[in-house]
Amino acid sequence: MPFRHIDVFGPASLSNLGPGFDALGLCISGIGDVVRAHRTEYPGIRLKHEPGAVLWEALEDSAKNTAVIAAKGVLDLLGTDEGVELTLTKGIPLGSGIGGSAASAVAGAWAVNMLFGRPFDKEALIEAVLEAEDIASGGRHGDNALPALLGGLILVSSSDASRYRRIELPGSLHIALILPAVQVLTRQAREMLPDRVPLKDAAGNASELAFLVDAYRCGDWETVGQCMMRDRLVEPVRASLVPCYHAVRSAALEAGAFGCALTGSGPAMFALAPSAEQAVPIRDAMLAASVSERVKAEGVVAEVNDTGVVDMVEHNVRVQQPA
Repeated sequence: MPFRHIDVFGPASLSNLGPGFDALGLCISGIGDVVRAHRTEYPGIRLKHEPGAVLWEALEDSAKNTAVIAAKGVLDLLGTDEGVELTLTKGIPLGSGIGGSAASAVAGAWAVNMLFGRPFDKEALIEAVLEAEDIASGGRHGDNALPALLGGLILVSSSDASRYRRIELPGSLHIALILPAVQVLTRQAREMLPDRVPLKDAAGNASELAFLVDAYRCGDWETVGQCMMRDRLVEPVRASLVPCYHAVRSAALEAGAFGCALTGSGPAMFALAPSAEQAVPIRDAMLAASVSERVKAEGVVAEVNDTGVVDMVEHNVRVQQPA
């Protein structure tokens, strides 16, 4: 049954997870963007903005907003001349490394789908979401978009994001996450990466990614933590963009984390904690380390979000505010 209006939550996601550049992403709980959508008498998509958990500057051309692009893609799938107005409330800082553009995209796409009676399953919306990511980051990267849409841990082809596999986790993951007050834009972070890498490093990364995926499947969180710190290709280059990187990583390990790494292009860093109770002091240690390097930061404790984008009322979603 179609809705007149609806509120949708697009969750944050972690990507790369160490050696899984453009290939591995994880949807997390609590943090995300909210899209309120309602039908209008005029055709097409219109966008409004509401103040959220973060300050951000909206694009002058709303047609380039990922929520709008993905929403329009779903309208095209529907083949309707009806219109939709979206009100976007950002909970994810731009350039933070936790999938802000993907969260808006999946929320926009799912909101339109729900408004018109949910004619499509989530898999049918992948193309619309990837198109939005293409415009935002210059490529059809699925490592944030697919986890945010589908939930859970997703392995995705870096050459064809429509090829993916969901990796079922046998137990709970406890994540300490901090968001340093440094903006790292995806396009710029990609431009600094080398075009060619030594064969031994490419082989080493392939090996670590294989071990990482298997460790996730087995619930061997200690091995996951070890593998996520063994990227030889991307993180060593991007670490220079985050002034507090080394201090935060050391602090997380000293506080008992299994591992600590950048997510996406950074500057966000996440650590894998042995338990929910230990995640809090690990987060606090990471925050203190960032401040010691004169970089302000906010932090949260999160778990895996197995659902992905959802109707907020149906799923009783509560948005977490970073501390």
